[in-house]
Amino acid sequence: MTRSVQVVSMRTWGELGNLLAGRTLAAALAAGLAEADVTVVEAETIFPQFAEAGAAIRELVAARLPADEVRAGYLRLMADFTGRLPAGLDDDPVPPATAERLASVVAHFTRTRPDLVIGTKGVITRLCHAALRVAGLTAPVVNYVTNEGLLRLPVHRAPHLPVHLVQFDRARDYLVREHGYRPERVVPVGRLLAQTQAAQVFEGAAVEGGDGFDPALTAAGTRILILSNRGGREYLDALERIARAHPDAALVFIAYNNPALAAEAAELLTELKTPAWQTFDRLAQGDYLRYLSWLNAADAPLFISKTGPNSMLEGLYFGIPQLLVRSGLPMEEWVGPFLAEHGVGQGFDRMEELVEVAVRWVGDPAELPVRRRRAAALARTLLDPDEARRRTVAAVAAVLDGAPPPTDGEVASCSRE
Repeated sequence: MTRSVQVVSMRTWGELGNLLAGRTLAAALAAGLAEADVTVVEAETIFPQFAEAGAAIRELVAARLPADEVRAGYLRLMADFTGRLPAGLDDDPVPPATAERLASVVAHFTRTRPDLVIGTKGVITRLCHAALRVAGLTAPVVNYVTNEGLLRLPVHRAPHLPVHLVQFDRARDYLVREHGYRPERVVPVGRLLAQTQAAQVFEGAAVEGGDGFDPALTAAGTRILILSNRGGREYLDALERIARAHPDAALVFIAYNNPALAAEAAELLTELKTPAWQTFDRLAQGDYLRYLSWLNAADAPLFISKTGPNSMLEGLYFGIPQLLVRSGLPMEEWVGPFLAEHGVGQGFDRMEELVEVAVRWVGDPAELPVRRRRAAALARTLLDPDEARRRTVAAVAAVLDGAPPPTDGEVASCSRE
């Protein structure tokens, strides 16, 4: 008998990152679960208020404010959104007024009647859990935590939910220690990073043989990738200073969704007569992973961007040292300290501080190779794609079969960092 699994994710919160995480999870489950029909549902289509909040978040991030202002603004938005959520959302039974405000979500589940629902943000899971009860459906709900930083925000915490899948032991320890979650309900399963594709790129990395790369890029021993995602001119200034200080380094500059900035970068590097460079205003996921593999193949690689957890962990999977500028988003505050704790990179409040360290690291022949080895070792400990898929599928399969989530003895928790 085919069973229906719905993964509910957001399109408008987080530069499509949450939706991509949901799709990656759905692909892993579709491949690993027997007789399961796994679909991805965009949360905004069943609860339009999510889209309203997403638009406000997008406007805040697009304003390119200083990090402290971004942080304060985001916390205000979350407080406002929390205040506008239906009262008594987590009560049992759900109050009638709350049930009425969840009518669109209830109607969706009444029509589709899933056997299992997985939310990729805590607030999604909370709404789905309440709506299923209002609909009189017994489908279990799994809270799938895509970013441990979200656990710091009250809107995403829900200790009453039966199952939480987190990435690493550190997230589980935090929930149990700080918020009283029951240990048996929180299962570390590892990190899915679109890893099927990433692993294929990494394991079959033919980049040194060409594979569409400019030979000058593959000849360089020092390689730097700068990713500007709504970053603005400070990233162009960083590119210029690094290019002037280290003219022999191969430079790739991605100005995501900003063709004008990418064109300026190309003009700058042409003017400086930089021997090995390439610029883009966007890259498909597979091509972006190929450039991370290109970095991995260098003796001295460096990745520069903002403190986005997804891009940080993708870079870490490929064993790349990183220097990241603080975005200001509170759920990304852990990223810089995490890199520094493990000696694989640093986070910075200001781009000027980042560039000073980048110039120094690239100029020291020992610095980047040492950090590259540390990053590769950490990746082997934390980011085993096959193991993450096994753990994730096993945990979801147990819930789907009506069993409790696996214990540490059944599915060993991920190795501590």
